Amino acid sequence: MKMYIFIINPISGSGKALKVWDKIKQELEKKKVEYRSFFTKYPGHASEIAQQVAELHQEKLEAIVAVGGDGTIHEVFNGLTNYTALPVGYIPAGSGNDFARGFSIPLSPLKALQFLLKRKGKGGRKIDIGRYQFSNRKKESMKSFINGLGIGFDADVAKATNESRYKDWLNKIQLGRLAYFIMAIKLLFSYKTQEISVEVDGQSFVYSNVWLIAICNSPFLGGGMNITPQAKVNDGKLHLCVLHDVSKWKLLALFATVFLGKHTRFKGVILHEGRHIEVTSSTSCTVHADGELIGTTPITVTVEKQSRKIC
Repeated sequence: MKMYIFIINPISGSGKALKVWDKIKQELEKKKVEYRSFFTKYPGHASEIAQQVAELHQEKLEAIVAVGGDGTIHEVFNGLTNYTALPVGYIPAGSGNDFARGFSIPLSPLKALQFLLKRKGKGGRKIDIGRYQFSNRKKESMKSFINGLGIGFDADVAKATNESRYKDWLNKIQLGRLAYFIMAIKLLFSYKTQEISVEVDGQSFVYSNVWLIAICNSPFLGGGMNITPQAKVNDGKLHLCVLHDVSKWKLLALFATVFLGKHTRFKGVILHEGRHIEVTSSTSCTVHADGELIGTTPITVTVEKQSRKIC
């Protein structure tokens, strides 16, 4: 009998993941599901666990399941770069949970578990995976992202939010998404826009006064923002949203509409789609992948069509 491996990030959602895991464990034992569990202890540990387990037990595994937030599933996928046939599952227990939204996984942990177990033996759904490499670090291998990359204001807000004192408190009262909005307002009046060059499948574009660029595999980024509404997780393309040449006050109006995907009607919001993207900027811009800070521009981004399985 094949078993499930659960990788739990105990600090996801300011400890929410531990409470979620208690409920999941009870349900697994009630249903007599064969499983083993591992807890992460430091950043990058989920990648290490996933890789080690796959190396030793690949043929014995039904799936490797992340219990945590988008950063946890991001690490698990990166740990399984050489094991593309092994399905990955997800139990949402973070503050953003964009992976669950974009990949049609129930936000309720117990419903997500039911969804996962129903797919046993079916091999999983094939999805696209984004890949990135920093142009000034070409000796490093390309790494993966699942939901999307944020460049500029979005990444700076993510960085400041992760470092804020009130994020943990808001997560504890189920208002984690509010932390991002509060920090966005705080940084709005000090952020400096800049000129950014984007190349999409060989076509070059230059944008002035850029606030942010989102390069997405899924529609959702930043805790539920429907930033690229047309994105599909299996269409073999990445979808870009460029926000430039808008005032601070107009940006506030955009934030009021982005969760519904209505921001695309505004002048200054540019959409592209493609398979190979290069981004350079006049000065280095912060970049995040699935909410995890990864570096600064310049960066090259590509897509691998339906290269992974989720269950």
